[in-house]
Formats: sequence, C-alpha cells, structure tokens
Amino acid sequence: MNSIDKNPDYKKMYNFVRGRFNQTTHFKHGPFDETYFTLRVYESAKEIIRNSGRKVKTEQVLVSSIFHDIGKTKLRPSKMFRRNEVLENVSEEWHKHEKLGVPIAKRYLKKAGHSDEFIEEVCYLIEHHSLRRNKLKKKSLELQILQDADLIADIGFAGFIRPFLYCGKFNKQSVISSIRFIKKEDRTSNGNKLNLNISKSIAKREIKIQDSLIKEISKEIDSDLL
Repeated sequence: MNSIDKNPDYKKMYNFVRGRFNQTTHFKHGPFDETYFTLRVYESAKEIIRNSGRKVKTEQVLVSSIFHDIGKTKLRPSKMFRRNEVLENVSEEWHKHEKLGVPIAKRYLKKAGHSDEFIEEVCYLIEHHSLRRNKLKKKSLELQILQDADLIADIGFAGFIRPFLYCGKFNKQSVISSIRFIKKEDRTSNGNKLNLNISKSIAKREIKIQDSLIKEISKEIDSDLL
C-alpha cells in the first residue's frame, strides 16, 4: 500500500459520490436517497470494524462503502419507474449497479493516486457486495463487513422512515395503511442475512429502536373511527 492508500480522503470521495447522485432523478431524495444511505453504510462499516476485534483492511472497506452503490447513477430509470410506480421487472435493471459501479470507482481512485492492488481490492468488494448468503463459496472478512453494513444501514431509523417515503413517492397507500404495514412486517428478517456476530448484535439494537418508533406511531391510529 502506498501512502495514499493508507490515508484515503473519505470526505472528498463522499462529496464526489453525492454529486453524482444529485444529478440523478431518483437517487437524491425519498426512499432511494443514496446521499443518506451511502453515509449510513459508511458509518455502519466503521462501527462493525471498531467492534469486530479482528484485523481488517479498514481503508478498502470504507472506500468501498462510499462507492458501493455509485453504479446506480448509470441505471436507466425508464426500465425501473414510470411516473408514480415501480415496474415489475425493476430488479433486472437494479442489479446491474454492482458492475456498473466498478469503472466509475476505478477511474476515480486511479486519478487520486491509489495503487493498482488497492483499486482491485476495492472494486472486488463493490462488484460482489450484493452476493449474500451462499451465492459466493468464500467471502473475505472485508466483503462480509461491507455486506453487513449495507443491511444495517437500512434498519433502525431508516427502516422506520423509508416505508413512508416509498409510499408517498409511488402513491402506494395512505399514512394509516403504512403504519399498519410496518406493524406487520418482520423487523428481524435481516438477521438471517448478516455474516458476522457483531453485525447481528448491532442489528438487534437497531431493530429495537425501530420497533420502539413503530410502537409510538401506532398510538396515532388507536381510534374508534377505525
């Protein structure tokens, strides 16, 4: 690793990524706000690393956490969304983002002066971050951390507010229906997808926060009119 590999400018990278997302139609606000989600994945990765008690290639994980979804800026919205609805085959286009993100990250990191080895390791994490459970025979510790951070970033406060943002954007249901939806949903489902025990512990804490918020807002529709 060269000196730049050991001291990545995370803030500059995030500003670059945020700028790319801000140029898109769907990934700068609402349920798909990647400027927020990227920030949460980065912070979640830091927490996992800090509490893992294991030797981790920290710089590679944190850089990949910032760039992991940058490929979404290259997706074609017409293949995913139509006015106020999500198309049925959205996943076909959505899951192109992992590979589409690799050349963007590679160009940025090369221009910033990072070594070829460092860039290769980061791009490997970006390209494979969605291959969960047994889709890969062997996962590095770094990939496990990135995958777990990606899930943890979507629970807790995010898991509480995103259903409302989603339904508001796509006219799916009313506020009352949204409250009923999050009351019924299995809030622990992410636990089965997590790789590391420390990640499961962090997720348990976040789900507790999420469930507490759900309990409070459920009181809002405790009415004899319903």
